Amino acid sequence: MDRAGRDGGQWRRLLLVAAALASAPLAALAMAQPPASPAAAPQTITPQTATPQTITPPPPAAAVQIPAFSPAEALAAVGVLRAADQQGLQPKAYLPETLPADGQLSGAQQAALADGVLRYAHDVRVGRLEPGDFPELWALRPAPYDPRPELAAALTENRLQPWLDSLPPRYAGYVALKRGLARYREIAAGGGWKAIPDGKPMALGSHDPRVNALRARLAAEDPQVVAVGPAVFDAALQAAVQRAQVRFGLKPDGVVAKSTLDALNQPVGERVLQIIANMERWRWLPQAMPATRVQVNSGAAIVTLFRDGKPLLSMKAVSGKVGDETPMLASAIHSIVINPPWNVPAGIAEKELWPKERAKPGYLAAHGYRVIKVEGSAPRLQQASGDDSSLGRFKFDFDNPFAVYLHDTPAKHGFDLFARQASHGCVRLEKPRALAEALLEGDTKWTPDAIDTQLEGDKTVRVPLPEKVPVFIMYWTAFGGGDGQMHFRSDPYGWDRDLLKLAGVLSSAAKA
Repeated sequence: MDRAGRDGGQWRRLLLVAAALASAPLAALAMAQPPASPAAAPQTITPQTATPQTITPPPPAAAVQIPAFSPAEALAAVGVLRAADQQGLQPKAYLPETLPADGQLSGAQQAALADGVLRYAHDVRVGRLEPGDFPELWALRPAPYDPRPELAAALTENRLQPWLDSLPPRYAGYVALKRGLARYREIAAGGGWKAIPDGKPMALGSHDPRVNALRARLAAEDPQVVAVGPAVFDAALQAAVQRAQVRFGLKPDGVVAKSTLDALNQPVGERVLQIIANMERWRWLPQAMPATRVQVNSGAAIVTLFRDGKPLLSMKAVSGKVGDETPMLASAIHSIVINPPWNVPAGIAEKELWPKERAKPGYLAAHGYRVIKVEGSAPRLQQASGDDSSLGRFKFDFDNPFAVYLHDTPAKHGFDLFARQASHGCVRLEKPRALAEALLEGDTKWTPDAIDTQLEGDKTVRVPLPEKVPVFIMYWTAFGGGDGQMHFRSDPYGWDRDLLKLAGVLSSAAKA
């Protein structure tokens, strides 16, 4: 769709999406709802004959009238629209074709500018996707937003510029991406960087004609690297390679083999697009995040617990593999299951476990599975709790339509990998005990000693949290690091390109 061609009907459509989004995971942010009242004692109801009444529906809400822009306000609005590219947006989608330089607008020009400002306000606040554009697994979605009342108030109260400035997300993560976007566009304007030719791995001490190309490539992003130097892979170059590997989420061994070479050879234009895609996802979040929350980045396979707005605990994770992608969502952890059994999903049982039992009878019993007969249906499998359970000793439950959760695992080797998308969709945790203790801190019953006692056996117990803790599962493949540099991941699910197509940045016919 040509975004510049959208009309005011878009804003009317926004009012219709509330019902569709009412069941979306962001509704789970209403964490503190009181429990339902106990059922009242049965009562005898005496039927009564009601007198039919004519119900008159309320009149429709009056359309919001947008006041005229003063010349100064028109120029301010045009300036913001022209700078929409700084927000990863496209100015041509919002700017009217012809406006006078002095800001003196005709009636038609007033309407065109108001329409452009409204579309910009919507897109920079909640993103460019329509509700029906979101794939099922992208369940982290913005609330409906109609900017018309805000624009009308801003013009009436002579505060248009502050309102326009308030629209983009205020999160540090978004601001870091905006800063990174400007920097990588500057690199692109300067000619970008040249690809390093293929060849055998380069490491400390290598004398390779490609060393100079490697040094120049690293200098394009890393201010600590001098672009010209000796044609030998020295210690300073090794340290620069290690820094780059950290930024790419690779093993920082200082060796330029295939994975490192592939990351370095991504064109700067691809990095610009990656930043734009991740800026778009920031717009789907609520205007303010809960101060205490669990954040999962499935793209980088990292889990972080925030308390009072600051990271308290961070750990590696294993997220879903391609084909079993971990969904984006928002919910709230309501309980921790200690010594959880694993109720095996039917698809996993059919594709993976029953074939193993048929190939080697006794496999299921040897691995702690029991067969549970289900009347009128295929039997299901359950793996007993304990050290060998696929869920380990801890499971963190939160409501969601995908039946995913966070959990422990006996397969600790997965955390040694740097590409950690390997699960069936749930998120495996490197430090589940630490997360459980942090979430239960202050609970006088479930102290660390009490948890130890429970773990001595295999008895399953569900521990409700004193307060629900919001959990956000997001997908970040570009983000600012603590070193002030942009960090990138490989887009394991291919969702960056999907998003860019849906947002109209890339053609749907663009190469995948």
